[in-house]
Amino acid sequence: MVKFAVKILISGVLLLLILYKVNLNHLKQMMLKIGVCEFLALSLLYLTAQAISSVRWSWVIESLGKKVSPLLLFKLYLMGMFANLFLPSTIGGDTIKGYIVSKSIGIRRAVSSIFLERYNGLLTLLLLSLVSSLLFIKLFGFKVVLIIVAVNISALLSLYLLRFVKHEKVKNFYEDIKTFHKSKMFIPVTALSFVVQIINIVIYILAGERLGIHIQPAYYFAFIPIITLISFLPISFNGIGVREFSFVYFFKMANLTPTESISLSLTVFFVVVFTSLFGGVFYINNERVIREAKSFRTGT
Repeated sequence: MVKFAVKILISGVLLLLILYKVNLNHLKQMMLKIGVCEFLALSLLYLTAQAISSVRWSWVIESLGKKVSPLLLFKLYLMGMFANLFLPSTIGGDTIKGYIVSKSIGIRRAVSSIFLERYNGLLTLLLLSLVSSLLFIKLFGFKVVLIIVAVNISALLSLYLLRFVKHEKVKNFYEDIKTFHKSKMFIPVTALSFVVQIINIVIYILAGERLGIHIQPAYYFAFIPIITLISFLPISFNGIGVREFSFVYFFKMANLTPTESISLSLTVFFVVVFTSLFGGVFYINNERVIREAKSFRTGT
């Protein structure tokens, strides 16, 4: 609970600092530009990305020698989103997903499949950022491109260094990683990852256009991946505050004001919150799953 309280505190402080820089009336006016139909359309697009991700996850599991229905995995995706946003910090989305999937494929493959599915998506996201920055290097400047290249190299290197860890569980985990990369599913999974990440970036582009933000799409492709990576850092509650600060910092290079950057970040965040509520439906009268998931987390 202490860690959870600290994360809440960090998010709260960061949000207060951000709001101090933002014109709240202008922010409200910008946010109101997103009508109900536009919001629902963005939410449907986001759900589509999650459905494709579910197929991708099922292919990762297949590469490890098991099979799980993409429909079940789609439900788990929504449950994971709901858990990350609305359940106590001791019950993360990955814990719920890992617990339920482990019933079909075992704990080791459940954990490996979740990591591989996420990591594959992250690498494709970073690669999109790298390609965009290199194609438009005059737009971003050498410093930004160098940062993006360094992040890509670090991501690849961190995976490679696992081979030198002698711990038995890590060795087994690395064997699953090699199995996945050698399987026939690696290329199809990577292709789906590109589709998912492009859809997620397009959501930001469409939201930006509706908010009256007219910048080159290259900025989105270069900055969204890096912001997403920074938001994963476990120093705040669900990335809140850290994500908004990152939007202000990076999109300042696209000549956006703090108010414009925050409106863009919040719009897509509200889309994620709304779609995650569908996952809450699966928790109705399902306290046992949450209780057992705690045990699963402790056991791993």
